[in-house]
Amino acid sequence: MRIVFDESTLEQGNNASRSITGVLYFDFSGYPFPEERWSDFVVVIATWWLDALEKLERGVDHEAVLRFMDGPYWLTLTRQDGNAALLRCTEDRRGAGVVHEEYIELSDFAAQVGRIARQIASACHRRGIESSDVDALRRYLPN
Repeated sequence: MRIVFDESTLEQGNNASRSITGVLYFDFSGYPFPEERWSDFVVVIATWWLDALEKLERGVDHEAVLRFMDGPYWLTLTRQDGNAALLRCTEDRRGAGVVHEEYIELSDFAAQVGRIARQIASACHRRGIESSDVDALRRYLPN
């Protein structure tokens, strides 16, 4: 499993919210989720994911939901014994439901999300993209 972020697709909109989008998706050995080249609000969802994982790792929550902003897609991580977690990919469309599941090492998964979040923050810095969303993401990242 790997998380794919394509820095070349990163852009900040000219709308009032100045939203930041880019390609970000999961690749489960050739099975992309939500789909290959999925574009979404990368800064906001990376922040959401870091927050959810932090609560799961600290034991505040037994389950973490990592949502995508666009579309009815999310991952659910349910802590098992020790460092193990059950990861479920869900598509909330008629006839879909859980479309993929596997057991993962929670610390490895959280480290990968952290790496992607740092890549997103660094890409924003290199491109001169600033916003309150970028500031919120950086608060989750070590200096």
